[in-house]
Amino acid sequence: MKKLLLASVAVIASGAVHAADLPARMPAKAPVAAPAPFSWTGCYVGAHAGAGWGHRTDFSDQLGSSIIAPTGDVISVDSGADFIGGAQIGCDYQFATNWVVGLAGDFSWANIEGQTNDPFFAGKTPGVPLSLHSRTDFIASATGRLGYAWDQFLLYGKGGAAWSHNKYQVNNFACVIFVSCNTSADETRSGWTAGGGIEWAFAPNWSVLIEYDHYGFGETKSLTFTDPANGSAIFNVKAPSFDVVKAGINFRFGGLLR
Repeated sequence: MKKLLLASVAVIASGAVHAADLPARMPAKAPVAAPAPFSWTGCYVGAHAGAGWGHRTDFSDQLGSSIIAPTGDVISVDSGADFIGGAQIGCDYQFATNWVVGLAGDFSWANIEGQTNDPFFAGKTPGVPLSLHSRTDFIASATGRLGYAWDQFLLYGKGGAAWSHNKYQVNNFACVIFVSCNTSADETRSGWTAGGGIEWAFAPNWSVLIEYDHYGFGETKSLTFTDPANGSAIFNVKAPSFDVVKAGINFRFGGLLR
């Protein structure tokens, strides 16, 4: 009986030792791989929409002709806020872990306009004020940007060259006194832009952004205003500057996960 009891204890002890040793002999599970960090390196196309404000389109007479204003005086037209919308294309490169540089071009259709009545010669045509009108129908830019990225967020500044297409009208000239009744001119003006924004990559190939930009178009130029029926006149015009706030979405190609 003692021999049977001793044999049973030995078997139980041997099983316990074997069970204790079993986990050490089982292969360890492979660690779960961490998600690959997002990379801003790559190119994109996208669309945007927002609002733009125009500031101070200045009209004055050329060579002191005093048709719309006395020599040395200007008539300013300010524009209210209006819709802009368009498209963008560009490429980015991420370096030194968190820094991003890029080049981009964008084009925005616009309808930014303003009008005022001539305060100097409004009474030359009884009952009909002389009005001055400015309208911008597109703004475009070619810019570089530099940003700092926190994984899928990018805070950036940008700047570069800009262009705007502007249409002007000076209406209801006193036809008996002057050559023209309703004259107009248009131009594409070059200038500069600077701004900044924040972009969020919410999916492997998609990002959204919010951005502010200021556009400046500089010096006064002499433009010929024509009326097909009655001739032309020359006025000096300083093109408006603009402030733009817009939201956009980009589809990004390749290289987004590293």
